[in-house]
Amino acid sequence: MKEVKTGRVPLRQRQALETRRAIAHAARSLFAERGYAATSIEAVADEAGVAARTVYATFGTKKVILGAICEEWLAEAGVMESVVESMQEPDLRRRLALVARSSRRQWESERGVRAMLEGAAASDAEVARMLAGWKEDRARSLHSLVVGVEGDLRSDIDPERAGAIIRALTGAEVYGELIVGEGWSTDEYELWLAGLLADLLARPQ
Repeated sequence: MKEVKTGRVPLRQRQALETRRAIAHAARSLFAERGYAATSIEAVADEAGVAARTVYATFGTKKVILGAICEEWLAEAGVMESVVESMQEPDLRRRLALVARSSRRQWESERGVRAMLEGAAASDAEVARMLAGWKEDRARSLHSLVVGVEGDLRSDIDPERAGAIIRALTGAEVYGELIVGEGWSTDEYELWLAGLLADLLARPQ
């Protein structure tokens, strides 16, 4: 009789994932509290309750830990899934509404990671290059959001300009100004952003 595979993750693999998660969470806390440059691998190990050699074996460097923190943030926000969903939407106005929802989810789940990244980039050239690469990837993704619906753009807006407008209005600075500075709710932000993007980019109905 053949053994039935249950699809369960082996214990050792689960333990490795839990250790990786614990290290990343410990590092996130320390990077936010002390700063990236002032936090050592040994301090991260102490905070996570593991040996320093375990941190080195799991991640190798602080930069890799920082990358894992960012990946967890973007996964929690569902950024990649949102991009795919938006690209599959054939109606420009509905696509822009999905963009607004994605922007809201990204920044409301950020919880200090962006400031952590900027601080780390200021003291580490490799992190600065990594951050620059991520910003370029974000720009390309946002510019691609009008692919396939160019005919629905306003006559005075070309795809390149449309992408630039989306990138500017969905930035963290705008979100922070309205949510933190003006006290808007995230619902208000999403509704405002969807409406403004549609008004600026879509042909009048």
